Amino acid sequence: MDIAGLASVAAELRETVNGDGVDLRLTGIDSRSHLVQFELDLADAGCADCVLPPQSLHEMVTATLQRRSPGDYLVLIRDPRVDSPQTPGSDPASDIAAVNTVVVVSPAGAVASGDESPGPDAGRLTGRTVGFRVDRLWRSWDWVADEWAKAFERAGASTMLWRRFQGLDGEEGEAAGKEYEKFLEVVDIAVVGLGNCGSCTSWTIKDAITALEANRATAAMTTAHFEALGETLAAQYGHPNLRIHALPYPLDSRPEDEVRQIAREAFPALLDTLGAVVA
Repeated sequence: MDIAGLASVAAELRETVNGDGVDLRLTGIDSRSHLVQFELDLADAGCADCVLPPQSLHEMVTATLQRRSPGDYLVLIRDPRVDSPQTPGSDPASDIAAVNTVVVVSPAGAVASGDESPGPDAGRLTGRTVGFRVDRLWRSWDWVADEWAKAFERAGASTMLWRRFQGLDGEEGEAAGKEYEKFLEVVDIAVVGLGNCGSCTSWTIKDAITALEANRATAAMTTAHFEALGETLAAQYGHPNLRIHALPYPLDSRPEDEVRQIAREAFPALLDTLGAVVA
């Protein structure tokens, strides 16, 4: 085990997830038992529901460690949202039994590098259809999307909007996924947002990658505080060069006229991110 390498990556991960007011601390690296242990502290989290869900957090941490410091080891995260009554001991098997979301990383090199293409450029906008994937969480993103839709239409494009309701599972989740795929079938360009917390950043990146894999010119939108998390998740999901465009943070607490002005000023940079051309 590369203890120094693992510790360095763990420090970067701590900075990546702290945008929700959480603290992901590395608590131990045991080279004898091949165990890497973290602890998640939610004491200062303003919105616990906004933090990456336990399984998503474990997958992100595991994939990042394996990609940056590959090896044959176990990753254990003590998460207060998961029932884990025991404390770390000398027996890694008992520690694993105490935390039901532990992820096994084995063997070395199991994480593929992924598809490094950012996808097609948007190109000329005249006659193209721009699809905005919005959510139910951030009114500021609705304002930004509205301003950008007007700007795209002035440039000769048409626009559409689809709203994601996060956290649906079962039949509702499957139906929403199919609805989103149908939405992507009729757009040429996808602008997907907003990554403004851990959970919504995960959904944003996943939906952006779905658009990218459908061969749509795609940009995932985050606020600056969650840009690093978006990049980490994009790499985890196999598309490290996904186009990510960051808006200022905080955004949702600003008045509407200020947010709309930010959107208007940011539009040329969005065009650059997408590789779009205004005739």
